[in-house]
Amino acid sequence: MKLNVGDALYEPLSSNNGEVTKIYDQPDGKIVKIRWRLDGHLPHDTEHTYKKVLRCIKKGDYQHTPKVSA
Repeated sequence: MKLNVGDALYEPLSSNNGEVTKIYDQPDGKIVKIRWRLDGHLPHDTEHTYKKVLRCIKKGDYQHTPKVSA
């Protein structure tokens, strides 16, 4: 599985919808920036390691939907 900019994420525990806005390299590995949106609230950004996001998807903490190219 591979994450790309524009992929959608859903966190069932808090009903957050997120979108991968940026993936960039750091000396310790890749960093994924996610913009989370919750109805009735302002969006907020979080940064996680690429490995952590993939682990959360595999465990079922996040649901991943790849970006559909038109």
